[in-house]
Amino acid sequence: MKSIPAIVFLSILWTALLLGLGVFAGWISITASAPWLLNPAAFMYRHLRLSIVAFGALFILYGWLIVRMHYLLDRHDSELAKLSFYDRLLNTTISTFFGVGVIWTAIGMETALMEALKGIDAGGGSMAEAGAYGLLERLVNGGLLLALSTTVFGGFCGYVLRLLKIILLGDKWDRFILKESTENG
Repeated sequence: MKSIPAIVFLSILWTALLLGLGVFAGWISITASAPWLLNPAAFMYRHLRLSIVAFGALFILYGWLIVRMHYLLDRHDSELAKLSFYDRLLNTTISTFFGVGVIWTAIGMETALMEALKGIDAGGGSMAEAGAYGLLERLVNGGLLLALSTTVFGGFCGYVLRLLKIILLGDKWDRFILKESTENG
């Protein structure tokens, strides 16, 4: 655990060095879009909408389970069954991030398609006037952005939280399992 801050510091240092070299050499150009920096909550709501509630509840559950397992691993009288139960809950919570992303993808796609088809009669009536750009605008504003954003966010969180679990609990959890196997072998 003591080497993790050093690893993070060196990673940030190398990233800054290589990014600076890329910008200086002209290989990379950085443009900042300030609106999302000024109002990140509006940015998140625009992209994730009400999936924020599900993702937020999962983040809270994930944090509680990490803290609970950390506490139990520090105690000497912890039971393997209880820790194993919390480990399965933690794995299920992480997997649920993927599930919420997939479910909200389906919700976003359905909403986008329904919005795009709203007001169109069987003969293609009002869509002919709107054209391809109008259809695309209806799809994106109707839910396509939500579908894509929740897929990416759910997948990203799922993989990052797996990695954080290994970093935060892996060493203690492995030691506990090895200790249990030698004592009860």
